[in-house]
Order: sequence, then structure tokens, then C-alpha cells
Amino acid sequence: MGKTDDVALCETHASDPSITLPAGTAMPRAPGLEIGKTFRGLKIRGLLGQGAMGQAYLASHVSLRVPVVIKLFRQAGIDPLSEAHLAARIGSPWVVPVLDAGIEQGMPYVMQRYVDGIDLDELLAIHDAADRSIPVATLVRFAVHVFHGLSAIHVAGVVHRDIKPPNLFLNGSGDAMVGDLGIAVDPTGTHHAAVAGTPLFIAPELWTGGHASVRSDLYSAGATLHLLWQRKPPFAAGSAMELARLHCDEPYTAPKSTDPVGAYFGAVLARLLSKTPEERPESALAAARTLERIAMPAPELRGHGDGVANVGNVVIHIEHKRIATATTDVIVSAANETMEMDTGVSGALRAAGGDEILKELRTHGPQTMGRVTWTKGGKLKCTDIAHAVAAAGGAICIQRTVLRTLFEAERRGHRPVTFPALGTGVGGVPHGLSARLVLEAIRTFASFSPRHTRSIRIALPTPETLAQWTTGLLALDADAAHR
Repeated sequence: MGKTDDVALCETHASDPSITLPAGTAMPRAPGLEIGKTFRGLKIRGLLGQGAMGQAYLASHVSLRVPVVIKLFRQAGIDPLSEAHLAARIGSPWVVPVLDAGIEQGMPYVMQRYVDGIDLDELLAIHDAADRSIPVATLVRFAVHVFHGLSAIHVAGVVHRDIKPPNLFLNGSGDAMVGDLGIAVDPTGTHHAAVAGTPLFIAPELWTGGHASVRSDLYSAGATLHLLWQRKPPFAAGSAMELARLHCDEPYTAPKSTDPVGAYFGAVLARLLSKTPEERPESALAAARTLERIAMPAPELRGHGDGVANVGNVVIHIEHKRIATATTDVIVSAANETMEMDTGVSGALRAAGGDEILKELRTHGPQTMGRVTWTKGGKLKCTDIAHAVAAAGGAICIQRTVLRTLFEAERRGHRPVTFPALGTGVGGVPHGLSARLVLEAIRTFASFSPRHTRSIRIALPTPETLAQWTTGLLALDADAAHR
């Protein structure tokens, strides 16, 4: 079920059970933006994805130096700015905000906040690849966040209609957020009578001509949580017609669990996936409150004042060391978008590890901010190098690259991983900010109880930077103490 790109812009209807076009099918192109050019004060960094409704780009704000997502839409049948109109009503830390919208050169666009993390479809794909399940305690915590986000959406008079893993996001701080209101509606207004959404998650009443409602969103959330927990959907079929029959007629049976938390969670899913809307929770807030009874806090980072910290079963060491001399399973390189190892950390790794590293890296071509590309370690004392494009011109994707690096290291069975001070070179990120973002993302990774990657080192170039990172570590420890 894992997706293949960062952002999906797909118009999904019950008449089409697929989420993306079949392999080999030409995708109709929307008017595009040129990579490297500016659009309304934004530098276009790369194409994130495209679908029937348009295209999505990663961009950085030239003045504010922060990353954003730009969506371009085709004007076809519906108001392409309806997502922005509805999202503007909503204010919640658990909902991805829309920042701007309009029409430029005949192209409708929406600018939204870039979530520095990964979406839950990528998280699911990561766990599928490792043949592991997301820990149920972690999933319960995310579910509480999602239901609080849905509650804010519903209170604003909006029904989402497309709750599914690609539209839920995990930020580097460990919070889950609801995003992509592309087919959301105001249930008091007029909208298309056709069934809309993604078939694997559509509520029974919508298949039979009912209207989208708060409780149909709750059904979709239940189907999504089942998929994230069990790594398979609650109902699956080879055709939309058969899938509709299963959603409407086949009783949902919660997975058996000997774990009390898992058993309780399964019972909540059974209510969410009730065939009759009235048998589901009355609101998203009620669902959140039900799960809060078993929700456990994420592991806290505890520093020892000597550059060492524990978070869950992960140990963090902060040290003054040249990263090119590290003996470790994985060295993380602070890469640029061109993948040329010619400056800073990447240049030092090339000098020590040999040109064969660069030769292998070039086979992957240029990469977008937030990407992590893996090569062998050459002559370095490591098995692999993770080339992370964490920042460019002050625009930051540090937490996304940290999470992607650590999850992939865990999948490969690597143990110690050594990071530099990501983003602090040509990326222009202050050391204090880099420290906070990297350490928060490590804390989030630790909440998944890794089996292999439990030793993480930060190699810093000077005693001064070591002092700054130690301060950042102790600051997170202090935050934990005051919660």
C-alpha cells in the first residue's frame, strides 16, 4: 500500500478502484512550473507528484526562506480553490494549514505549509519493507491527533471525504496532522452527488447514495487506522462493485489481540467501522476522548550533561569529531540538490572516501530537498553513506531527512548511525535550530522501538558547536521535565 512519491494529487471516485493510473498509462499534463524558477516569490525546488487534478511542487519562500508546497490545478468542473476556501476556516495544530491561494497566469494554485516529516502512507511502506507493524501504542497516539484534527475540521463546518494514509502526516516532533482537503465539502452546501473519495475507505452509506457527513469521515478514519495497524485494508476486492458490497454488507471483525491496548483499540475500530452511521461515535472529539483513555506519552529524551542522552531504547552521543574519521555503520552526508560532493561535509567525505562514492551517487541524478540517497562507503570506515538533502538557502527539510535516514538504516539492519550538524553549512541553518530539529526527529524515531538502530552519534566540527548542541540536548530534556 505504500505510495511511490511524496505528494499525490489524485481525483478519486468510487467508479475507479485504483488510486493511481495503471503503469504505462500516460498522465495528462497540467501547465507546469520550471524547476529553479520563481513563482509568486517562491523558488521551485522540484516536482513532488501529479495526478488527474494537477501537480504539486516543493518550493522555498525566497524572503522567508521556508519550504512550502504549491499545488497547481486544472479548471475542470469544480472550483479549484474550494480547498483553500474551506481550509481557511480551520485553525488547529493537527491540520496542515493553507497559506495562500489564487489564480496566476490562468493557473489556479494553493500554497500550503510543508510538513517537515513523512506522510503515513510512506510510514506504512517503510514498515511493509521491513516486515514490521507500527507499534499499537504509537498508532493510538497518532489516532488521537488525527481525531482532534478531524474535530477541528468538522467544527468549522467541513467534511473531509478523503481520509487515508497519504493525507495524514507525521511531523518530526512526533505529531500526526490531517491534510489535503482537495475534495472536502461544506455539507450544508451543494456538491456533486457522485461518490467521492478513495474506495478502500468509503463509508457504506456513501456507496448507496447517502451524503458525506462527520460519521462517514469517522468510518474512513477507522479503515485507515486498521490498514496502518494490520498492513492490509479491512476490506479488499478486485473491483469497485465487489468492494462496495463488502463495505455495505460484510461485518467488520476486529483483529484478535492478547495485548489489552490492542484489544481496546480493536474494539474502537469496530465502532468506527459500524455499517450504520448512528452506531459510530457521535463526533471525532468523542473518538479522540475514547482513545485518550489508553494513549501513552511518547518516550522523553533524558540528557546526562556529558553529551549523552537516552530516549526509549535509543542512545544519543554528541561529540567533537571529524565525521570522515567515524567508525560506524552509516555516515550521513549533508548533500546538496545537485549531488555534487564538492563542499562542506560531502566534500570531506569524498576526499577521505574516494571518488567512487561520487561516481555511484551521480547515477541517481539531482535530488529534491528532503530526499535521502544511499551509496556504499568507499574507503570510509562505514558500510553505507546516506546523502541527505536537508536544507537549501535556509529552507529546511531536516526532520524529513532524519526520519527517512533512520527508518532506512533500521530496515537495513544497521546499528550505529553518525550524523553531521545537518543544514548548518551552505544550508544556512543556525546550529541551535539544527540541534533541536535533529534531536526531535531522533526522539520521534525512538517512539517506534527500533530493533537495530539504537546508537546515534552527532559528529561536530568544533568545541563551540559541541557546546551549542549540548545546550540543545539539555533544552529538550528540560522540556520533558516540565510536561
